[in-house]
Amino acid sequence: MKQTPKGEGGWRAPHRGHTPWLAGPWARSPAWLILAGLPAAGAQTAKALPEVRISASALPITAAAASQHVTVLTRDDLAALGDLSVAQALALQAGVVVDRSPRSGGYGSLYLRGADPSHVVVLVDHVRQNDPLSSRGSAVDLNTLSTGDVERIEIVRGNVSVVHAQALAGVIHIFTRRAPGTGYGGVATGGTGLRAAQAGLAREHLRASISHREEGDPDRGFNRTQSVNGAWEQGLDRQGAVSLSARLSSSLNLAFPDDSGGTQRAVRRTLESRRADSRQLSARAALNTAGAGRIELQATTLSRDGTEANPGVAPGLRDPAGLPAMDTHTDYRHHDLQALWMPPVDRDLLLTLGVEHQRESGTLDSRIHFGALALPAAFSRTRRTTSLLAEARYPWGAWTLQAGLRHDHPDDGDPATHPMLSVQRSLEGGGQWGASISRATKPPSFYALGHPLVGNPQLRTERATHRELYYASSAASPWPLRVTLFSARYRDLIDFDAGPPPQLVNRARIHADGIEWRTRHASAAGWRLQLDGAWMKVRDPSGGAALRQRPRSQWSARFSLPWGSRREFTLMARHIGRRLDSSIPTGDQELPAMNTLDVVARMPWGAAMATLAIDNLAGSRGAESIGTPQPARRLHLALNWSL
Repeated sequence: MKQTPKGEGGWRAPHRGHTPWLAGPWARSPAWLILAGLPAAGAQTAKALPEVRISASALPITAAAASQHVTVLTRDDLAALGDLSVAQALALQAGVVVDRSPRSGGYGSLYLRGADPSHVVVLVDHVRQNDPLSSRGSAVDLNTLSTGDVERIEIVRGNVSVVHAQALAGVIHIFTRRAPGTGYGGVATGGTGLRAAQAGLAREHLRASISHREEGDPDRGFNRTQSVNGAWEQGLDRQGAVSLSARLSSSLNLAFPDDSGGTQRAVRRTLESRRADSRQLSARAALNTAGAGRIELQATTLSRDGTEANPGVAPGLRDPAGLPAMDTHTDYRHHDLQALWMPPVDRDLLLTLGVEHQRESGTLDSRIHFGALALPAAFSRTRRTTSLLAEARYPWGAWTLQAGLRHDHPDDGDPATHPMLSVQRSLEGGGQWGASISRATKPPSFYALGHPLVGNPQLRTERATHRELYYASSAASPWPLRVTLFSARYRDLIDFDAGPPPQLVNRARIHADGIEWRTRHASAAGWRLQLDGAWMKVRDPSGGAALRQRPRSQWSARFSLPWGSRREFTLMARHIGRRLDSSIPTGDQELPAMNTLDVVARMPWGAAMATLAIDNLAGSRGAESIGTPQPARRLHLALNWSL
């Protein structure tokens, strides 16, 4: 979107009560358990499927084989980074910008390859987290996600709408912790109010975990996340496997409102309060049939209750009227059924055929305060979408062809078709190059369609076209390298028109062109070096308002050095270039480039593994957003036990 005061519509959602942490009737979040009794599996089908899969495709595929640029952060990677939050760990990756850390309490928006935050699908254990009731167009607040229970994070850049609807810019998939051995535990403490604890237990088929993390100052910006996870998994020998997983999570964020000028510039010193309680449940089955291939079934459900109390923003340079105070309560439900069939069509050909049905419903009830007058603004919407998808991958000598097609038929809009085509060629020595093109659409959010003051029921779907070209050297080379050129064209984006009357319209466009690279090296002496970077040019081709939080350059470097048994010393450098931001008291401003150097030392301490880290060792100055400076220097300590 263009530079908009507060995302879709400029209005923010208000507050009317709060469901207590880890409370709320599960009866309101029905889930469907799909378990079918199928014949015994064929050994050839089971053997042909790779053991490692990522979220970039409906086909069983590894990160190295995917045409998209994929980063997988493992549990070891996250431990080596120190006790970073999800937002901070993601911000170290190429092409990813997060505008606010948990410490600020602000809304942590993720910009992937310069696209809008609402164009990234975020999953937790296969359950979609995007909320169409948000005034930010279904974007996900990364600061509402717990961190102590994370096992793995997959970052898939580019269009993956064949398997994940509405993923115009990419997918972030977070998997919760798998306890090593019989369990684990950990605590952390540090500057800027960091307090964290997590624990997990595992048995043969069952696992459970709990985590708590808080950071910041309740008077200047504060974040607290809590979660409880449970799962049951059962293998069926060669017949496949079934699993159930459940998650309860809660978050509290206290922050100066968006566009207020933050801790340094805000005129009104009352903090905004945002609370959310989420409950999710998923059932999955992977079943191999005798002679009929493989069937994968999935049913998920998510329910989220949110409250928000916004004190408003005082008049200033950019807006002589300021923004009114608001209170909002939201209630969102999302249910999803999906079935994939991989028939044994050919020894080399991989083919997936699928069907998916989603039902979303949401209610927003708000009060906008104009002095003594409280103006109500409420709406409810429901959307049902049925989708058909197909994806195929075929190797032909040194070439590999992959194609996919998804057709979505929502009950409240026009049908949409999403094609994808990629070609890859293996090179002598183990490297490869590839090219791809894909198209995708995203329907307007509930907020954009239904808000009584700024909503527009005539809005069209947002559209995107992605083109990519990459080269990857052999994974066995001393310096394995991947370089990706990408070009994305977004059109019919939803933007705010001040009117009169004020209304959301389809008029914004974004062109994003850039290059991403990553390489690593592991020496015989044991030290390791990893480099990631991106250069992007993101613009509105119509010459409209400049876009926020789109730096041209960004890179990170991580150097790890072992020093004795189970001891490791890590240096992490990060650069993010100049970028535009805006606030009501200041108008548009360009934030200077930020450079940070973090140090992490890990070593055994009795039965525990101790991690000592210093963030921003050199005390570099910078700002996450206008009026919200990054911490000058922070020391934190973590202890983790494996049972």
